[in-house]
Amino acid sequence: MSDWRIWKLKLIDARLYFVSIFVGLLTGLVAVPYHYLLQLFFNIRKEFFSSHPHWYWHIPVFLSLWGILILVAWMVKRMPLITGGGIPQTRGVINGRITYRHSFIELVSKFVGGVLSLSAGLSLGREGPSVQIGSYVGDLVSKWAHVLSGEKKQLLAAGAGAGLAAAFSAPLSSSLLVIESIERFDAPKTAITTLLAGVVAGGVGSLIFMNNPYHQIDAIAPSLDFWMQVKLFVLLAVVISVFGKIHSLFTFHAKRLYSSVHRPMYVKMLYLLIVAYLISLTEVDLTGGGEQFLLTQAVFGSDGIWWLTGMMMLHFVFSTYSFASGLPGGSFIPTLVTGGLFGRIIALILVQKGIIGYESVSYIMLISMSAFLVAVVRTPLTAIVLITEITGHFEVFYPSVVVGGLTYYFTELLQIKPFNVVLYDEMINTPAFKSQKRYTLSVEIMNGSYFDGKQVDTLNLPDHCVIMMIHRDRKSLQPAGQTLIPGDQVQIEMDAQDIEKLYEPLVSMANIY
Repeated sequence: MSDWRIWKLKLIDARLYFVSIFVGLLTGLVAVPYHYLLQLFFNIRKEFFSSHPHWYWHIPVFLSLWGILILVAWMVKRMPLITGGGIPQTRGVINGRITYRHSFIELVSKFVGGVLSLSAGLSLGREGPSVQIGSYVGDLVSKWAHVLSGEKKQLLAAGAGAGLAAAFSAPLSSSLLVIESIERFDAPKTAITTLLAGVVAGGVGSLIFMNNPYHQIDAIAPSLDFWMQVKLFVLLAVVISVFGKIHSLFTFHAKRLYSSVHRPMYVKMLYLLIVAYLISLTEVDLTGGGEQFLLTQAVFGSDGIWWLTGMMMLHFVFSTYSFASGLPGGSFIPTLVTGGLFGRIIALILVQKGIIGYESVSYIMLISMSAFLVAVVRTPLTAIVLITEITGHFEVFYPSVVVGGLTYYFTELLQIKPFNVVLYDEMINTPAFKSQKRYTLSVEIMNGSYFDGKQVDTLNLPDHCVIMMIHRDRKSLQPAGQTLIPGDQVQIEMDAQDIEKLYEPLVSMANIY
């Protein structure tokens, strides 16, 4: 390949990287205010319940919150793509299963719906909506910048990663989430664009949230010999894996149960609000995802094992049904909270048995948080790096690798399906997706890949896969008689139901890894 073409491709890549930085900046400017408003409304609600107002003040507040939930449920019914966390939808857009037809309107609706749902007291997370908000930003920028179809998915992935980075100020783990849970088959350019966007969005988040509450958590490793550490790590992996299995079974059962309840939407919202309001009257920190309750327990925790177990189970059940409602909000933070509280219970039992000292309780909590994420979401790299990034405690990194690795193995034995994968499979098996017939995948040919230098007429593609068009130097070429070269954007048409099976093989033939 001539030098001039190599330089041209490098300039195109540089343009993509610059645009990804812009995507990260815009995502940060949207996702960070989202996080700020969630924190603001949580503090307002906490002050209201902590002030113990007269009984008659609860009537207008309750009715207002009920009206808010009904409004959000109506928004979800009108725009189904804003439901839940948004990670399965984001993966569907990157794979081409879904097309954002009204990106700006849905972005605003996801933003408003997420803020209102959590402000009403439901136990949901901010991370999933932040990821989908970032993908909406990536989609809008790809339209404004008129990028090639093969580059669009990289900006979508960059926006998704930037959304998580803005939510946690953790750019590295946000890139890993895209690789493990969204893109699931990453090209070097996608990794770079995601990391660039994540760094910028995380920087915006750090400017607004300068004080990271997770840094207040101590992580003092227990003084144990090697074999006692091995026994401790195996014990943690086993009990967390078993609890992860119970968590998964209950979550999907609750989701089906909620859908099977034949009541008007406003009645279901009333049931959820009654539970949220009762919890707010007694332990308001358990609402809104429960993150504040987790932080309080990690820094100034209670020693009551049975009380803590009751609070954990209450949060777990409430979070499950909050997510089953389909309102905008993720499950990532509630899962972290459940894992951290479960880890504290285990640690307090170990303290009672004289195995570890009380000063190491938070150390076990942090390891359990990452391991429980591994058990439920099955993203080991994201879970391990995220806990290290947000806490700043590198001393939990190696134990998290060991416990997380063992947990991943045990969850394989227990046949725990990854949470977001199950949600994605449920989504694409709905009648609307099954009615799709043909689908077009866009791939970019990289230098030295399998497709590089091949004549289209000689390629043996999987059944029902046909190269429909080649975009080269901003021109559309018919594939017959063409030789593929680096930089070509190739459109491959296939049966829509085969995309999940053929996405990785076809992309791998166009890329170098």
